[in-house]
Amino acid sequence: MSKQKINYILMMLYQFFMVITPLLTTPYVVRVLGPEKIGEDAYANSFVQMFLVFVMLGIASYGKKVIATVDSEFDGKRDNQNKHKKALKEQFGGVFGIQFLAMCGMLVLYLVLVTLFFQGSIVFYLYGFMIIAYGFDISWYFIARGQLGKIMTRTVLIRLVTIMSIFLLVKTEEDLWIYVFANCFLLLLGQVYIWFFLIRELGGLSIRRSHLKKHVKPILVLAVIPVSAMIYISVNRVVLGAVAGEVEVGYYNQAYKLYTIGLLFVQALAAVLMPRLVHFYEIGEMERFREMIAFFFRYICASVLPVCLGIVAVSTALIHVFLGVAFMPVVPVIIILILSLFLAAISDLFGMQIMVIRGQNRAYAYSGIIGSIVSFGFNLFIVTMLASEGTALAFLVGNLVIVSIQMYFIRDLLSLKQIIKMMMPYLLYSLTMMACILAVPHIYSGPSFYTLAIQCVVGLGSYLVILFIRRDEILHYVLSSFRKKQLSKDKRMEEI
Repeated sequence: MSKQKINYILMMLYQFFMVITPLLTTPYVVRVLGPEKIGEDAYANSFVQMFLVFVMLGIASYGKKVIATVDSEFDGKRDNQNKHKKALKEQFGGVFGIQFLAMCGMLVLYLVLVTLFFQGSIVFYLYGFMIIAYGFDISWYFIARGQLGKIMTRTVLIRLVTIMSIFLLVKTEEDLWIYVFANCFLLLLGQVYIWFFLIRELGGLSIRRSHLKKHVKPILVLAVIPVSAMIYISVNRVVLGAVAGEVEVGYYNQAYKLYTIGLLFVQALAAVLMPRLVHFYEIGEMERFREMIAFFFRYICASVLPVCLGIVAVSTALIHVFLGVAFMPVVPVIIILILSLFLAAISDLFGMQIMVIRGQNRAYAYSGIIGSIVSFGFNLFIVTMLASEGTALAFLVGNLVIVSIQMYFIRDLLSLKQIIKMMMPYLLYSLTMMACILAVPHIYSGPSFYTLAIQCVVGLGSYLVILFIRRDEILHYVLSSFRKKQLSKDKRMEEI
């Protein structure tokens, strides 16, 4: 197996592990802490997220590009190892220096605001460790160099210790501070651990003012997108807490955690798309570029639409099993949020995979800024009436505005008529699958866990049957890819 394939698999495992491990503790934590304490934690977490955006400033994306560029310049030049190491040290020092300064500034501001407006809450103070942890996060360096094994080792070790600490130490509602401390402080320890590998590899750290200056402008340009996204994610949650209370933030936060599981699938898909699209665009194969865009849009419709409508159909049983009866108000919130997942997938294709490749960076940034402003304004208007459901609606509206703007800028490649024509069959297939899932509780009335399991089997089975009957192109592509892999494996076994 090639190094690229190994790194891709490790990246998928890393992303999966980062999302799935907090969900392992969620059923236990929500039952021990209860909606009120979970809401307090969610409110504090939403507040600190605003500062984390300004700590990272899109540095992870920029840092990976800078380090990968240095490696490509010295690729195959074994007689220049010292120069290679020196260049890596200078470039890393320049990028990390900005990250460190941003962390120091945000930490001071955060502590001042916590002291002034939150009466020195211990939970808010403990979240300060998270700002420090993000300030020392250098995962981007090792990802750029293809050294994902070191990150995986760190992640698995720290996450397992965190999970054990939560199960052993968090026993009552009063243990909220232990839960926050375990998550934040152990995250910081994980960042410290990875620094030993960096120091050993580079032989030290070099941060000079001249190295910082050249990186400031490109980092600030890239920061526009995450900062604008922060408005309709973190700020809206803070507004929700201020208007409707911390319990409503807890409901919203638990729904958002489930949304991030689906988002992981979208991000994994995006990692596969870009290299192939870039290849066709760079060599001028515009017809193939258009064909690939149309195919991947159908792929998103075929895979993400049924996931969204399937979760809507099983939402009641899902929340009952996963979070418990106390969190049943989360059901309408997750229904609204999960519909945003389809828009997020389309936005990733239109924005990251098309507009960025074509150099439409400014238009891409505008879509995020305008969508964030609309979402924030809509949230202010509706949150007093609908609380957490209103904030979820504001999130949906923000994503809809972003996709609409991006659709305008790529209309020469994919028109609205084409989009509707490609989407409609999969929408009808998914609605048919949804009807089959909703019929299950009327036929079987057992425990929620078994009902959920049967609904999942019925939903997946009915959808695949529909695709098979319709001789769908996407299903044919997936099956043919699997056959090719199996034939290749059988051939290797015969040779052995």
